[in-house]
Amino acid sequence: MCHYPHMSEGVIGARPYGGVSAESRTAERRKRMIAAGVEVFGSVGYRAATLAAVCAEAGLAKRYFYESFETMEDLLVAVYDHVLADLRQRVAEGVAEASDGLAVVTGALDGLFAWVEDNPRAGRVHLFEVLGVSPRVDAVYRAATREFADLLVLVLQATEPTIALTEGQQKTLGMAIVGSGLQLAQDWVLGEFHPSRAELVEDARGLLVALATGGA
Repeated sequence: MCHYPHMSEGVIGARPYGGVSAESRTAERRKRMIAAGVEVFGSVGYRAATLAAVCAEAGLAKRYFYESFETMEDLLVAVYDHVLADLRQRVAEGVAEASDGLAVVTGALDGLFAWVEDNPRAGRVHLFEVLGVSPRVDAVYRAATREFADLLVLVLQATEPTIALTEGQQKTLGMAIVGSGLQLAQDWVLGEFHPSRAELVEDARGLLVALATGGA
């Protein structure tokens, strides 16, 4: 009897296919799973989501989920990272040309609200679905919120150099502005009040700038 060398699935899977490397195929499948996670978590909610629904949305067999993730929570964290990267870009664009504190706050708020309006499923993930899932996800959420707050204060201080704040005051100010923006966005999405995006930004910016500048 002839004995042939054993070729495991991992070895076969590592071969290029159609000119595309195994690593590239794995990365592409991971992107599809994350995109599916945004869609599913942002529509039915994370807690109601199933592995079958995510894989069906991605158009991939269940075994490919475990190629990149061990649990649905792992996917949620990856989805949240993806969502945050997109939001950071939108907010950065909003404040890029800001020349004073009013423009910074206006740009940041409009960037946030425009992003939520244009990306309702991603917005739901950011504003609701990551809250209270687990200590791990809570820590990721808090770290992201602090990062946004710190960056916003840096931009504010660059455009308003006369604002003198201690390190503690900087952190408090940043979290106050970002937290207010997130709460406004949550209420807006939930329909607690119904202004247009422009009206919402206009109403909020003066109050937040007064907070940032001490009423100056």
